[in-house]
Amino acid sequence: MFNYLLPVALGAGLGAALRYLVIYFWSSNFLMYTAIWIVNVLGALAMGFLWSMQPNELTFSFWGTGVLGGLTTFSTMMTQALERSSFKQRLIYLLVQILAGLLSFYIGHWCGQYFI
Repeated sequence: MFNYLLPVALGAGLGAALRYLVIYFWSSNFLMYTAIWIVNVLGALAMGFLWSMQPNELTFSFWGTGVLGGLTTFSTMMTQALERSSFKQRLIYLLVQILAGLLSFYIGHWCGQYFI
């Protein structure tokens, strides 16, 4: 277990730094497609691609658990959903996030299987 702690910690730091950069540079003018939406969708796409490659445990610990875990964020997605003015808008926001994430994962997985 502790053999993977350093790769996970380093990867998570890298992923969180990437998330910060996306949030910092992403325009706040978009109401539905926020920076958090972007990092979650890109993270799901990359996770699908990584998953299709069937990496060893150390590689997955760094890239999957570390980098992609640090990049994506469920809690901020929930917070942003609560910032919507109505229940309907909250529900739509969450459904768009979740469906886009699932679709992105499957696209990444498909690309990993057929293009690698």
